[in-house]
Amino acid sequence: MKVVRFIAGMRYFVLIPVIGLAITAGILFIKGGIDLLDFLYEMIAGIGEMDTKSTIIIELVEIVHLFLVGTVLFITSFGLYQLFIQPLPLPAWLEINDIEELELNLVGLTAVVLAVNFLSVVLEQHEDNLALYGIGYALPIAALSYFIKVRSKTIDNGKENLPASSEINSQVSEANRVLYKKRNEAGIPKYPFKEEKTGKKEK
Repeated sequence: MKVVRFIAGMRYFVLIPVIGLAITAGILFIKGGIDLLDFLYEMIAGIGEMDTKSTIIIELVEIVHLFLVGTVLFITSFGLYQLFIQPLPLPAWLEINDIEELELNLVGLTAVVLAVNFLSVVLEQHEDNLALYGIGYALPIAALSYFIKVRSKTIDNGKENLPASSEINSQVSEANRVLYKKRNEAGIPKYPFKEEKTGKKEK
């Protein structure tokens, strides 16, 4: 039993990445918030200093990129805690019931992060061979999108094949009725050990 308790207690080691990822996500959110305030100040106080519209878009995309990465880290942290420790009072879309749901959320957000990162590269136009650079981003995004499509279909099919809770309850009730009927036919008392004790007391 001590070995079993030790193995079960080892799941609390997952608190290390949970806390680390949550702190990192919070730092990214704070950094993104500060950058957003600076951007708004520049827009209001020095709007004439902005070179082009692309510069504005690039700065906004970089801020959004920080928030998205922070979101990925937060969802990973919440998901690991729910899977290994206990459920959390979160909205339905943040509830993680198995590792597949966590994978789908992470893969989806990763694809968005890659797309936003590529957009910032396109707007900055620092790369000489932008076509090859775009292919390098497009291939993983396409692979991740295909993974999401296939895995979502697998999960949906699995849920459709599972019987409803009402069907399970009715089947259990029917099995109990058949068991009690056979027990009565065989003359087996409902609580044999209790009757033995009462019989001994009467003697």
